[in-house]
Amino acid sequence: MEFVVGPVLADEISGIESMPAAVSRIASMLDDPDADATAFARVLELDARLTADVLRLANSAWSQPTQPILTVRDAVMRIGAAVVLKMAVGSRTAQSLSRPSDGYDLGEGELWRHSVAAALAAERMGAYTKVAVPGAAFTAALLHDIGKVPLTRRLGRDGLRELWTLIESTDLTPLEAERRLLGTDHAEAGESIAREWGLPDALATAIGAHHDPDAAPTTVGDAVHVGNLVAKFVGVGLGSDGMAINMSDAAAHRLGLSSDKLEALCADVATGLAGAIELFEGVSHGA
Repeated sequence: MEFVVGPVLADEISGIESMPAAVSRIASMLDDPDADATAFARVLELDARLTADVLRLANSAWSQPTQPILTVRDAVMRIGAAVVLKMAVGSRTAQSLSRPSDGYDLGEGELWRHSVAAALAAERMGAYTKVAVPGAAFTAALLHDIGKVPLTRRLGRDGLRELWTLIESTDLTPLEAERRLLGTDHAEAGESIAREWGLPDALATAIGAHHDPDAAPTTVGDAVHVGNLVAKFVGVGLGSDGMAINMSDAAAHRLGLSSDKLEALCADVATGLAGAIELFEGVSHGA
């Protein structure tokens, strides 16, 4: 069934910078065994900004090439299609996710750092689980809270104060309070944005279910759910809801993620987060 957001957020969602068609195409190709560097290059070359970003990253200090990389195909071969997708999605969403979200008690840059931490957890999760975690989990985790952007715009300062007054004066969870005021929540809004951008169904569904992965379990959805919690476990983007979110034991079980492996994953993310953020900043600043 196609997800359709309520009209109350339509204007705010349409105001978010659109994702290039090339990005959704790359996302759908990522798990295609027949897609090689040439195929990815053909898609990227249709977007001048993406072409420039890919070449810049391939020639950056992060990539450390032994000689200049002059073609998109060689750039894809150097850094990999998965990194290209991460860079493309991250560079297009960093600005929106970096703005303060006062109603969620997240200052400038905090929502972005939380998103990167969740994505890093999803990316590295496969080393600690008993099942393979698809590459799509990184992108879905990076975007899992994108729905907070239009909600913040729609509510404004007064509405956000009303939201948290409602939470504090009732037994409602933050998601339930969002639904009470707007008829939707940030997870559903995020799913709508992903579908508006034409991203693959697996990504959109995982974003919409990141607080309730048991409703329609998928490995990507489980990884995004756990990644969100890992980001909070390491103290990134706690915001006003803090740790008032329960991890699904069923999701952890489906992934084969034991408590000791979860602890190791948290340590891994805490150690690697600065480098992950630096990767995105290097692209956006032209490093």
